Amino acid sequence: MTDKSPERRADRKPATIRDSLLRDFVERRGFAAVGEIAAELGVSEITVRRDLTRLESQGLLVRTHGGAVASKLGTGETFDSDEPTFEARRRRNADAKTRIGEVAAALVRPGATIGIDVGTTTLEMARQLATRTDIKIFTNNVRAATLLSEGPAAVYLPGGQLRPKELSVYGSIAIAQLRHYWFDQAFIGFSGLTDQGLFDYSLEDTEIKRVYIERAAQIVALCDSSKFGRLSMARVGTLEELDILITDAPPPDDLRAALERADVAIMVAEPIPEN
Repeated sequence: MTDKSPERRADRKPATIRDSLLRDFVERRGFAAVGEIAAELGVSEITVRRDLTRLESQGLLVRTHGGAVASKLGTGETFDSDEPTFEARRRRNADAKTRIGEVAAALVRPGATIGIDVGTTTLEMARQLATRTDIKIFTNNVRAATLLSEGPAAVYLPGGQLRPKELSVYGSIAIAQLRHYWFDQAFIGFSGLTDQGLFDYSLEDTEIKRVYIERAAQIVALCDSSKFGRLSMARVGTLEELDILITDAPPPDDLRAALERADVAIMVAEPIPEN
């Protein structure tokens, strides 16, 4: 029996027409998820994935985890395809990351149970929490867990697969374990921030970031200003999912406006004035 559902009829729309509509949708948004594209075009997600693969092979867009970005990004936006080493990232804007970490640590309430994500800025935050006695800390950041283990706070590291060099724990075991808990606050690191949301290099780490976002009452994003206007392979989440952004400089006007529309509080970790 032939399937005559509206979705199947839409899937049979000529590929050239779908391609034009799909490219226009992605270019207008900068980033679009597979589900968003399917809903916009009235086709199945399987069809969207097939179309994205074909368009990427033609150099007309760039596939990401769960969607695509335009091959020609808007003014001021940059797509990062390669992840720098942890040490290279740690040295980049080190002073700004220290200040951001200090502000983030000061937000942790007495008695709180918190989640700390992987990343260089979240590691600086963990350093500031090393003497706290009144909190419980869950983290998939092995460097942070090791540092915090020297202090008095209770530290919990999920089981799972270890990501080499990054020293992050990821995978289905880690996800399942973290989903057993609720967090008062979660502190998230990432590689890029635009009006389309938060982005990161690693598909594996992004899955854990999503768990923190789903299981925390308050989501705090840590981001130095070099990450403004940058996208990468995996979208972590939307601006609407954030509560607070801690950064080292005011965002550009268009990004600031998007954050304000999403009701995200912006905290700027200013440099300490010299005497």
